[in-house]
Amino acid sequence: MSSHRPIDSLSVFVNRQPLGYVDTCERPDVPVATNRPYARGWNVYFEPRKHLIGELGTVLIEVAVNGSVVQRRYHRYDPRPHSTRPAVYFMHIPKTAGTSTRRALQSDPDIQLLQVYHQYPCLHEEQFDTFSNSALDDVDIVFGHYMYGLHRHSGRPHQYVSIVRDPIDHAISCYLYMKYVVKDPRIVARSSIFDAFDNVDDVTFDNYSTRYLAGYPDQQKVGPAQFETALKNVDNDFAYIGTVENYKQSLEAISFYLGKELPHHVDNVTPASDEMAALDRNEVTERLSPRLGHDLKLYQAIRERFPGDYFFDMRARSHAG
Repeated sequence: MSSHRPIDSLSVFVNRQPLGYVDTCERPDVPVATNRPYARGWNVYFEPRKHLIGELGTVLIEVAVNGSVVQRRYHRYDPRPHSTRPAVYFMHIPKTAGTSTRRALQSDPDIQLLQVYHQYPCLHEEQFDTFSNSALDDVDIVFGHYMYGLHRHSGRPHQYVSIVRDPIDHAISCYLYMKYVVKDPRIVARSSIFDAFDNVDDVTFDNYSTRYLAGYPDQQKVGPAQFETALKNVDNDFAYIGTVENYKQSLEAISFYLGKELPHHVDNVTPASDEMAALDRNEVTERLSPRLGHDLKLYQAIRERFPGDYFFDMRARSHAG
């Protein structure tokens, strides 16, 4: 949205009803193209069913700037036929090839993908609290940075899918990404990965995969109870969990589960650095393994539960039984 006047407020209405959650961002690129000095990007997620009038499937979206409507668009909402397939919750644990997998899923126009991240223009996890049980009825896959438990916001049957990484490599990748890409000042100030683990209180350095799979957002340390919960969730609710170390075969298994061929890409790789080159993995393993004990046990359990040709192995086991 661009304007010749300052944009003090931006509101969005659906069938004349105001939306309570509108995500906006600065767009410094727009004034160059439009010769209008002020611009903001905006994004909304809403439930069409909540705003329909009678039997009409019309959705009128209006955008108001500084109290005046400046854009108006009409759309037709046609609900998708009810599917008996469960909603797939693809839990993207940071630095586990999730960006590559998400882009592979985005390449298929037949997949209705809902992206849940904290950055614009994706859906924020907190907004799920405002949704009804039927909000995700038109969605195939809910993909993003969220911990186990998001399915509780929907009444649909569900299955989880995820990818995990060798805990030592995962710790190294997270540390380097936070230091050299995000440039987190807490991490930039540390001389080494060991310094960061010893002196930075961040959940990323405390059995991160166990925390995600257990659905444990609490800042307290992960313990045996969270490990047992994570293992229980894996056994009860996960259709498949792949590994970064076997990413190509993991992607093939996910393709088989979804019935969609997903191309293999490698994206969002942490750039090389002198510190990365100087890291001694054996030393990192020796010094950090005691701190990552739950993740190490969980990683091994996942590899045992989901072997390379998991779905075909499962069929062979069922026929043998």
